[in-house]
Amino acid sequence: MLSRIPRVWLVAGGGWIGRIVQVLAQLVAIRIITDSLGATGYSVFAVLVSLAGWMALADFSLAISLQNFISERRVAGKPYDDLIMTASLLAMGAAIITSLLLLLLGPWLSAQLLGNFSSFSAQDRLLAFWGMTFPAIGTALGGVAYKIWFAEHRGYLSNLLPALGTALGTVGVWIVATAGASHPLPQSVFIYYIPSAVLPLIVLAVMMLRVWARNRATASLAAMLLRRAARFWLFGLLAASVLQVDFIIMAQVLSSQDIVIYSISSRVFGLVFFVYNALLLALWPVCAEGIAAGRWNQVFRLVRRYLGMGMLMVLAAGIGFAISRDLIIHILAPTVKVSIPFVVIGLSTLYIAVRIWSDTFSMLLQSMNDLATLWIALPVQSALSIGLQILGAHFAGLPGMICGLIMCFVLTVGWYLPRQCRLHARRSVDFEK
Repeated sequence: MLSRIPRVWLVAGGGWIGRIVQVLAQLVAIRIITDSLGATGYSVFAVLVSLAGWMALADFSLAISLQNFISERRVAGKPYDDLIMTASLLAMGAAIITSLLLLLLGPWLSAQLLGNFSSFSAQDRLLAFWGMTFPAIGTALGGVAYKIWFAEHRGYLSNLLPALGTALGTVGVWIVATAGASHPLPQSVFIYYIPSAVLPLIVLAVMMLRVWARNRATASLAAMLLRRAARFWLFGLLAASVLQVDFIIMAQVLSSQDIVIYSISSRVFGLVFFVYNALLLALWPVCAEGIAAGRWNQVFRLVRRYLGMGMLMVLAAGIGFAISRDLIIHILAPTVKVSIPFVVIGLSTLYIAVRIWSDTFSMLLQSMNDLATLWIALPVQSALSIGLQILGAHFAGLPGMICGLIMCFVLTVGWYLPRQCRLHARRSVDFEK
């Protein structure tokens, strides 16, 4: 039965189910944590959640490098078990190095990041920081298994397993909240993240055992994977400096109530973006194979179709959120006396629409391993992101910060990435100019 479903829809469908489960579990976690720890406790939790994008770099981007190499070998009809073994061992080394660095730098980093939340002790802030970052390193390493599944067009598994991990983590947070834990903040953070690390690590271990007897890591394969991974890692670092500094800035400038408002808005709109992002991840190997075969017209038809779907989804989400904003607050955070302004909802809708547009063309460039374009655009965007968000937050509060986020996309990747994709396509002999 599954074989009759187009692969891209099977992968995307699994992604939609997985992302919906993840976002719903995250929304339930908001209710549990605001009830047990209040607005300040949830603000700390939200700031730590925002580190996930940074911690995803703990594998040195070897998972992404591996996915593209597997796609290329599949097009050529060649085996790739040797790539799996080599990339997995390299990613393990990267994870160990990252863990040692965080062990040494953790006290300083937690003080810089969470120092304004003085209602929690320095020890609890440090333990909460480690409670997020160490499991997140395991999640990044286990992500190698997820990228293998994506390259094999079994990405529905790569979306369903993280959903299970998030659901288990939410159950764990509820247990901590009801059990009267001695250190509820760090224990809640740790129990929330550890299932999302353990599950993919088990899968990766099984994959490595399967290929271990027939394949060995080689220096030539390692060099090849690392060269491409280094470019993806630099791109990921620049992307994180654009997308993962919002909560860090808010922790230094805005109030706990603003952090709660932004977090709830982000989770609600995140449901739409996660659904679309699942489609992008499913389209990645399809586009990689299509571009490798020179089928640019087919690739652009897919892009136009799914961009239209994404824009309609985010518009519907914005209207629905505006209509039900009070009900959403009552359900998710009744103990926190906040109201989500319409201007925040409108700006968040616009921001997700801009993200959908930009991320689609970013995926196309990455699928063809063209990271030079992103290296040109992202340093400028990163500087604008940090500067405009800080200025916006200082002068106009939360709405100003969101405006800064939007403008850093509009002024850079929003126009530059589509232009570069068109330039690549024009070099293809079958592209309709």
